[in-house]
Parts: sequence; C-alpha cells; structure tokens
Amino acid sequence: MIPPRLDWLLPEPLFDPPAFSGFGLPLATLLARRGFADDEGLRRFLEAGSASLHDVSLMTDADAALARLELAIERGELIAVWGDYDADGMTAIAVWMVALRALGVPALRYVPSRLAEGYGLSQAGLEELSRRGARVVMTCDCGVSNVDEVELARGMGIDVIVTDHHVPPAVLPRAIAVVDPHRLDCAYPDEDLTGAGVAYKLAAALLGRRGVTCPDLAAFAAIGTIADMAPMTGESRAIVRLGLAELAATRRAGLRALLARACEHPAAPTGRDLGFGIAPRINAAGRIADAELAISLLLEEDVATAERLADELEAVHRQRREMTSAAVDAARALLAELEPIDGEAVDGPLALRRDEWPIGILGLVAGRLSDALGRPVAAVGLAGDELRGSVRAPDDFNVAAALGACAAHLTKRGGHAAAGGFSLLPSAWDAFSAAFGALPRPFPQGGAPVATSAGRVAVDLVLPASHLGWQLVEEIERLAPFGPGHVEPILAVTGLRVVEARRVGASGAHLLLRMHRGGEAFDAIAFGMPADRPLPEPGSALDLLGTLERDSFQGVARLRLRTLDYASREASPLAARRAAIRPAAVPIEVGAALPLTGAAG
Repeated sequence: MIPPRLDWLLPEPLFDPPAFSGFGLPLATLLARRGFADDEGLRRFLEAGSASLHDVSLMTDADAALARLELAIERGELIAVWGDYDADGMTAIAVWMVALRALGVPALRYVPSRLAEGYGLSQAGLEELSRRGARVVMTCDCGVSNVDEVELARGMGIDVIVTDHHVPPAVLPRAIAVVDPHRLDCAYPDEDLTGAGVAYKLAAALLGRRGVTCPDLAAFAAIGTIADMAPMTGESRAIVRLGLAELAATRRAGLRALLARACEHPAAPTGRDLGFGIAPRINAAGRIADAELAISLLLEEDVATAERLADELEAVHRQRREMTSAAVDAARALLAELEPIDGEAVDGPLALRRDEWPIGILGLVAGRLSDALGRPVAAVGLAGDELRGSVRAPDDFNVAAALGACAAHLTKRGGHAAAGGFSLLPSAWDAFSAAFGALPRPFPQGGAPVATSAGRVAVDLVLPASHLGWQLVEEIERLAPFGPGHVEPILAVTGLRVVEARRVGASGAHLLLRMHRGGEAFDAIAFGMPADRPLPEPGSALDLLGTLERDSFQGVARLRLRTLDYASREASPLAARRAAIRPAAVPIEVGAALPLTGAAG
C-alpha cells in the first residue's frame, strides 16, 4: 500500500454550479470556484486583449515621462535605457529599443554588472553614460529606490525617468518622473504590471502619439510578465495573450531562434513555454554571464547571427542549471547542519549564508528551498566586501515588507510581495539573520494566512478517470495562460489501474506510469519523482494527482497526466470522499469516456 507523498487539499463539493457556454460540468465547477458567475464575465476574462488595457495616463507621472521623451526626441538628445539584469528588466529594455528604433531615435542601452555594480542605478554606470553623451536616462524594472543615484545624475546634467514596479520607499527619487503603479498616490486600476508591462504601456503610448506601430512589443512584454510571475489576471493576462500571438507570428530572427530551442511547438508558444523555456534562458545570461548576450539575441534580425547567439545562450543555460543544482545541494546540506533553536517556528523565515555561492543564482536557491520547505528563505553570498541576498516566500509573507522591517541592517533593498533582493555588510549578518528569522507568519500580521507549506497541494477538481478526454483538455486549454491567481487546474483522478510503472530519463529521475481505465490505456508521467518513492505494482488501483495535457507519440496525438503524486486506492486522500459521497451526488459530468488517442477535434 502506497500512501500519498503530498498533502492533497481537496475542495468542498459544489453540487449546483452555474452553466457556462462551451464548458461541461467539471469545468463549470472549477469556474464557479474561481469566482465566475456568468458568461459575460468569463468572456471578458478569456478574451482579454487590447480592449482590456487601461489608459496609461491614469498612472501617476506617466504623462510627465512621455512629455520628457518627446522633448528629447525633438531636441535630438541622446536617450539611454537602463534595465535590470533579469528577464523582466531585459525584455523591458528590448521593448524600448525596438520602439525608439521604430521612431528613428538612436538610443543607448545599459545593464549594470550584477557582481560589480549590483541592482539599480550606479555611479559608475551613470558616469559612463554621461561620457557617452546621454542626456536622458530611463530606468526599466528598477530605480524607484535610487534616491542618491538620481541626485548624482542631476549633478551630471542628466534627467532621469524612473519606470519601475517594485514597492517604493517613503521618499521617492527627485526624478523627472517616477512611474510605478505601487506609488501610494497612484490610482492606476492595476498595480500588478511588471517592469516589462510598464515599459510596454509607456512605449505603446509614445508610438500611438506619433501614429507609429511596430511588432514584437507585446511579445517582449509577455516574456517579462511571465518571468516575473505576474498574476494571470487583469492587464498582465491581456499583455501575455497579445504577446503569445505576436510570438507565434514574429519574423524577428532572434526571437525565432529562441523559440526553436525553448518551445515544443515554436509556431504556437504557450505560457508554459515562456515560463519554463524562454525566461530561464534569458535569466541565465544575467545570472552567470553577460546580460548583453540575451538582449542582443532578443533584438537580433540577422538569421546567422541569431543562431550563433542562441547557441551561446544555450550553453550558458546548461551551465546555470549545473551550478544551481550544486548550490541547492550545498544549501540542503547546510540546512541539515543547523541546530534548531528552542521555540523557533518550523515554518518561520530562514536565512542561509554560504560565501562561495554565485551571486547570480541566489534567487534560484532561495526559490527552490522556499518551495520545498514551505517557508520564507533568504539565500546570501559574498560579493567583494559586502553580502548580497535574495528572498523567496510563500503567498502569506510579503517579501518587500519583510525587507523593510529589516532595513536597519541593510545597505540596499528592493522587491515586491513574492521576491526581493538586498545587500548588507558582513558585520550586520548576525543581526539581520536574527531579525529576519523572528518575523511572524503571516507577514505583515493581520493578513489571512495562506495554506502554503511544504508538501501541500490545492486540488481543483476530483474526477473519475472516465472524464479524462479531449473535451476536458480542450476546455482547460481555453482557460490558458495560467499563472499566479489563475493556476493550471490540478486534478485528483480516481478509477485507474496500473499496467506498468518504471523509471525513465538519463538518471531515472522520472516515473512513467501506464494505466488502464476500463479497457483503455492512459499514460502518466511524474517528473523529478524522488528515488525512494515506491513503484506501484501492476494491477493495483491507483489515484493520481496532476494536470491534464496533450502529448504525441510517433505522430499520434494523445492525452497524458503530468503527475505530482499518487497513492494506492485504499491509502488515497480520496478514500474518505468516495465513502462519504454517493456516486449520484458527485459534482461531475456523467457520460461516456472520450477517446484518449487520435486527432483532437
């Protein structure tokens, strides 16, 4: 008997959901749980696009920023675009470089060295841009905390336009404009835009004022939006939908080379492709190499050059994966060595330091540990004579607020609710570690705790295996793109028997399950299943937890369950549900099973 590895958080049964046109009862149940009440509200959500975008003039200082850019264009002043070294910042730079090029405006671009300069504006970078003749510097995905650096720029005769989406400090920089939807005095209807999203809105407005259009702006913004894990609701959802359409049709050689290496179907990229294929490759350049490699690829129009740059980026991406794996292993070993402190909460914030960790992968280390442990994690390494760190946390812990609470120990900080970065002197490490570890959950206090801890998975639908079919997967696909606030539906499936279970992959890291439901075969794949997880015996009844997806084998389309967990029928979290609910009362659609192989209609 195999118990579940994870804690399945089953939803309460919903017996009478409203009907939604084009969706069967299972998906109607899901939609009702997610707050949809009628077809019109659902249609606006599903068809989010240009009509869903707000007037950027509603954002504080947006008009001032656009006015200064137009003045620079009229005067022939040199504009420099300064971005962050992550995918959000780099795609924001790409948005502006393409938009300004479409206007015939030459511009400089600048990304600081992660190691030598760190995040945001720097004196060295501003001095370089001043030497190169820049009179206007526009930040992307950074700058809202750079009060001192903006003063330096003013002294150099440089006007700074800040565009950012991180939580601003109490005192804003004295820039020409500070465009940030999180400003307290900003009444913009959607504060969840990323740095690339803000860049897209401003650049599109500038082009619109001059009657110019150009392709790929939404494509770049969509990559940054997915990479920075913006909620897949509101304007961010609209930008991603617009961007996916642009990516599918793009003629830009750099984007096509990137799609070819990162997407299963490059002509029809998905949100999953952007999040798990494209964004990690772009981020790899900024993490362990030179961000300019990724930006050059994004902007490249020559096919041969694009192929060469894409190959270089692919090699960097592979190296980053190896470095991350080694660092996460070291972090787990360090965690095992820590002595528990009396009274310390097992799910409280945790700060880990290893001076030799590469600075560029600290966010990945923090993220992996936070996901595995279900608690906030700060990963810290040494960069020259200072420490730098990254924080990742569950939804009930606001990272930006947490770093604000520890500000007395930090020399620099920035971030938003889910992630952040900071710097501090080595002498302040003990004080910071203690202060961070003492913060409560949820934080800030008073917020509703989110059921997020290690090994807990919220189930969206409980279904018999007979309902896994093309109709269901097509209805699920209509809800894409998925992301925070609108996650891909997780199904708990019962009524399957094991035909075969075996380890696959170069190191046996994955588990392939061939199942039967009645007389029909059905495959499931569990990626990264722990080596000590027992294999189910042939003929045993098994309940599965996962997401339903399309797959193909030898050119034949089929369905597959991407499995997160499994349990023997008698040990399954669904056992009590089966016993408590009469079959006729189960809130699912009743009907014949749809075929699992063949062309999808």
